[in-house]
Amino acid sequence: MWRTPLQFDRIVVTGGGSGIGRATALELANCGATVYIMGRRPDALAATASLGEGLSGRIVPIPCDLLEIDATDAAFGAVEADGGPAFGLVHCAAATTYCVASEISHAAFDQTIRTTLYTGFNATKRWAEPILAAAQKTGEAQPASAVMLSSAVAARGGPGIAHSSAGKAGLESFARACAREWGPSGIRINIVGPGAFPVEKSEKLWSDPDMYELASSATALGRLGNLPEIVAPIVFFLTSGSGFTTGQTIISDGGFGLVPWGIRPDGLKRGLNNKFDDKES
Repeated sequence: MWRTPLQFDRIVVTGGGSGIGRATALELANCGATVYIMGRRPDALAATASLGEGLSGRIVPIPCDLLEIDATDAAFGAVEADGGPAFGLVHCAAATTYCVASEISHAAFDQTIRTTLYTGFNATKRWAEPILAAAQKTGEAQPASAVMLSSAVAARGGPGIAHSSAGKAGLESFARACAREWGPSGIRINIVGPGAFPVEKSEKLWSDPDMYELASSATALGRLGNLPEIVAPIVFFLTSGSGFTTGQTIISDGGFGLVPWGIRPDGLKRGLNNKFDDKES
């Protein structure tokens, strides 16, 4: 794993019970940070903490439903009681479901928007409150950084995930607006958009040979991502090296979003659509 010193020694990671959230929490603890992981599943959080035993930092599980305002407030209150505000936040909590747009029910759309957008709003707003209050009271900015996990296709919409794309696009817009408003207080907010990264929740999907081939062949690199390749961009935004970067997005999708070939390479070699041949050049 790529290394650089962290800017913060206490960091909150939502969705730390599995997938990218778990991998991020373990890497941050490996870098020496105290990592507070939040999520709805106590057993999953405990499993992450167990995996982190022996690392130079520590992982503290805080079960919490980020859709509940009072529960979110209590969870961040527990973080602050353990040493004051945490100046780093990684928001990974979300639930992605797959469905063609014409078949998305109102209930499914509502639930997906809540788990992608509302959880991000609740967590980010509550995390920032003591930092903004301190800056207002003292008149001095305190460096802080939040990283929002979104999607490689959120800004453009993704077929089969229209509801998830809508929620994550909203989260990205909210993050950029807050980055502009809260910048004078020292808060930076950036976004990381992953492409296809096999994790526990998507194991069934990517174990299907046809789905795996379809997704991997659509990338410029011809494969799916590995967890360290998405954790590293997240960690970058928690280092001093990103101190002058806010409101930005890193897309890690293996080149999935690049323009595909419009003319096959063998056609180019045969001179198709060339105005001049070698004799005229």
